[in-house]
Amino acid sequence: MHRRFLPLPFASLVVGSASIISLTVALAVPPAAANAASPKASSAPSFTAAQVSAGQGVYTANCQACHGVNLQGGAGPTLVGSGFLAKWANGKHPVGDLYDVISKQMPLSAPGSLSQKQYLDVTAFILSKDGYQAGTTALSTKNLKVKLTAPSTGKSADAAPPAPAVTGLPKAMTAAPGQASGNAPSDSELTAVADGEWPAYNRTLDGQRYSPLNQITPTNAKNLQVKCVFQVGETGAFQTGPVVYKGVMYITTPRNTYALKADTCTKLWESDYTPTGAEPFPVNRGVALYDGKLFRGTTDGHLIALDAATGKMLWNTWIADSTKGYFLSAAPTAYNGKVYMGAAGADWGANGVIGAFDANTGKPIWNFGVIPTGNEPGGDTWKKGAEHGGGSIWTTLTLDPVSHLLYVSIGNPAPDLNGGLRPGDNLYTDSVVVLDSNSGKLAWYEQQVAHDTHDWDTAAAPIIYTQNGQKLMAVANKGGWLYIYDRATHKLVSKQEVTTHLNADKPTSLTGRRDCPGSLGGVEWNGPALDPANNTLIVNSVDWCADYKIGETRYAEGSFYFGGSATQDPAKDARGWTQALNASTGEPIWKVKMPTPMIAGVTPTAGGVIFTGNLNGDFLALDAKNGQTLYSFRTGGAVAGGVPTYTVGDQQYVAAASGNASRSIWSTTGAATIFVFSVPKSQ
Repeated sequence: MHRRFLPLPFASLVVGSASIISLTVALAVPPAAANAASPKASSAPSFTAAQVSAGQGVYTANCQACHGVNLQGGAGPTLVGSGFLAKWANGKHPVGDLYDVISKQMPLSAPGSLSQKQYLDVTAFILSKDGYQAGTTALSTKNLKVKLTAPSTGKSADAAPPAPAVTGLPKAMTAAPGQASGNAPSDSELTAVADGEWPAYNRTLDGQRYSPLNQITPTNAKNLQVKCVFQVGETGAFQTGPVVYKGVMYITTPRNTYALKADTCTKLWESDYTPTGAEPFPVNRGVALYDGKLFRGTTDGHLIALDAATGKMLWNTWIADSTKGYFLSAAPTAYNGKVYMGAAGADWGANGVIGAFDANTGKPIWNFGVIPTGNEPGGDTWKKGAEHGGGSIWTTLTLDPVSHLLYVSIGNPAPDLNGGLRPGDNLYTDSVVVLDSNSGKLAWYEQQVAHDTHDWDTAAAPIIYTQNGQKLMAVANKGGWLYIYDRATHKLVSKQEVTTHLNADKPTSLTGRRDCPGSLGGVEWNGPALDPANNTLIVNSVDWCADYKIGETRYAEGSFYFGGSATQDPAKDARGWTQALNASTGEPIWKVKMPTPMIAGVTPTAGGVIFTGNLNGDFLALDAKNGQTLYSFRTGGAVAGGVPTYTVGDQQYVAAASGNASRSIWSTTGAATIFVFSVPKSQ
């Protein structure tokens, strides 16, 4: 099945050395909205000073831990400023829309658990912090129909960038994108990675995560020690996959980017990004490093390029409208003059898109829409519902430089649980799509779950490798299976269970039923790794069931579009697995049950040691022969990102990203911190 996507019209908006370039794809603002002037007058909501005072107390007790003392965001999105106003104060939303989200979805750990008065009071408090003035009439369920426009205090929604235009370039804005200080790593360095480097999210473009370093072995792993620590100074999601090149480590938080000395943890520079749009889901998983530049996505739908030497912004391409639920959480992939990036937002009813962009300018080259419509190949797998069909790209992309093929994992359809709103197989959700990296043309695809009703995304990057002359692709999904495919014939070689299954062959129920894995089970955004020395695939997984129930669903732009409920078992009962399977056949080799869900990356090495981490905050060194723990160190925060190993000078180091604070999803705490380990030379 093939279909061709040609680049669509775009407009370029250049400010200084930052170029904002917008694709008018399905995820862009419609032309009418793009050309509409922002309202200048305020439709003032009614609330009193007493409500604001009471609401501040409600906020401090129930919201501050996730959204910050000053509503600036943290584990949850920001609730103040131009991004928040761009979503809510655009003349489309009555106060009741904001109140409904707060009263029905918050706090995330106990939705709807506060009283009606508390929800009204905290809504009034948030409105006051965004520039609306208290009056003499209290906010009540009887006056929620007033549509919000920009407040008269100057904190206006039109402080955000203008929506993308369909044609034409602004005449007065012609500055060129900035130039990087350096030009490394090159294409050749990314296709033949030096032993001591970790220049990409999964180390190599093929996604294997294997390191040929061998200083740390099962014999001396017990002597591992903390070499240095970098405290980022932020709390919230910390799922970064650190990239290391020439002794410099690059890490990200949802908004910011940092460069460190990889052996001493000394900060070299920090680049802070201020969103100009809504932030549906504040998370970021890392950067791509290429040609002297760092590329990363943002929480408000921008792809940006930074000078790897200084952190200076070089260009800024706006590719996804976050008011419609889009955001960029994945680490990009860069090669051959291009940056490849996919957008997330399926759980908000946003249709996924994958794009290629010029690495020097940010100019769009091609794009591929994840949800086919009409007469497009695959369009017949949607009897209805394709306009909000979902399909997120959650993590980095895998590239074969020889065949010029790009391998992309696609997430769940939308709404997540209510399949009755989208009958059919729902391509290309829960699939790996393989695209021509130069044109964006579909080469082939394999769907892991047709018509998914359990939120079982194919979320982790696939890996490609050759065993005994056979070209293979392995991918694991949240459904709790590891799949191996023949890349030449596209046939399934093996499908192996990597977590507990219960009622997995049944669709979700109207009346409710316990199914395994739950929506947080299986394999998350860090997928399998290859250990060629032992001919094994190493994979972490989550063993966590949920009670699923289909619910009433109505699509509302930019709002959560789930279609029911998936109530996880208590977090204290959640467990995980680390296991090895034969890389040729998928046959299980060994399997170790872990005390927590396992969502961190796994890193096998030539030294016979596997590095990973758990949600208790333990950095782990495991024996590649049997999975037994050789070394454990409690970092104080959940380990949920990558675990790279590299050399500086002639010393091998291992880094772990600790402190993924998730009070609602994973029930973890901690502060974002990088730990670097090594075995002293004398040992």
